[in-house]
Amino acid sequence: MRALVFLAAGLLGIAAWAGLRRSRASPSTSQRMPAGAADEVALVDQPLDPVRVETSNRAATERLWVLAFTAPSQSQASDVVNRRVRDNVVAMLQVDILDPKYFPRRPALMPQLMQAVNDPRAAAEKLSRIVSHDPVLTSDVLRLANSGLYRMSPAPIETIQRAIVVCGVDALRGMLAAAMLRPVFKATSKNFPRLPRMLWERTERAARAAELYAAAIDPADRFEAQLAVLLNALGPLVVYSAALDVYSRNPHFPPSADLCVELISEWAPRMSRHIARDWQTSPRLLAALEQSPAEPLYVAREVGELFGTLSLLESQTVIARDERLELLTEAGLPLDLSSNIWAGLTGSA
Repeated sequence: MRALVFLAAGLLGIAAWAGLRRSRASPSTSQRMPAGAADEVALVDQPLDPVRVETSNRAATERLWVLAFTAPSQSQASDVVNRRVRDNVVAMLQVDILDPKYFPRRPALMPQLMQAVNDPRAAAEKLSRIVSHDPVLTSDVLRLANSGLYRMSPAPIETIQRAIVVCGVDALRGMLAAAMLRPVFKATSKNFPRLPRMLWERTERAARAAELYAAAIDPADRFEAQLAVLLNALGPLVVYSAALDVYSRNPHFPPSADLCVELISEWAPRMSRHIARDWQTSPRLLAALEQSPAEPLYVAREVGELFGTLSLLESQTVIARDERLELLTEAGLPLDLSSNIWAGLTGSA
């Protein structure tokens, strides 16, 4: 997982910047939301119950892990072997300084991007120029801009400048952060290769859903809500990478899907918080990764992940529409808000 070392830490500069940049002054609708989005997401007056949202999100996420770790029938390792693997993985994660093999670092391009973002007078021009110098980054940003998650017109978006005009600078920030992290979520050739791909697809959808939710609650939180989702996705990947490392050094141990799910459920949140602290993210972003119901970004992250997971599961025919609606109802989401976010993700009600 060498890409995890060199490519995934794009959020360091963004996270530090986001904590300094955030202002409660409300910009005009055209500045804070992509074109057309203002009429699609109605503002919400009553806050959600964080416990209900978290419960629904956890139930959906458990289904995601089961799907991601589905493997052909194979011999089962003994309890002794599973305990040994578990102890090895925990020993790798239960340290003050993570092994560089699993710990992401900031890409070299990030400082330039953050400097451009911090200059409101020339942000769009500088962003387009800087991004255009990296063909891979340009390709990923345009892919996102033309995806069903962001595209708002029949005409394709073929340039970064056009992406800024159609989607807005705020949306572009989220797409840039996502594009910088995407190479980290590469599938492996063996041992549960579906996990990185599914985790990334869920993360893209979840980041967009968190942005749509924040637009309805507090538009100033749109970018940071996306950032919280992206940060939280690193934890499962770190645990997954550590588990694969243990299995690669012990090829006679049959991989256990149940053990991997258990390790991710227990350790992924800790790893996400570890990374966030090490990157010196803002207190609000750190609170969004913890069980901090009073922090709006925490709720936005939970809502985003819930929608991202449900949309992926439904697309894979793992759940039906009725089950998705039931989980969203149990989460306490208003019907109008739920329908608008879902339409923003899938183009359907």
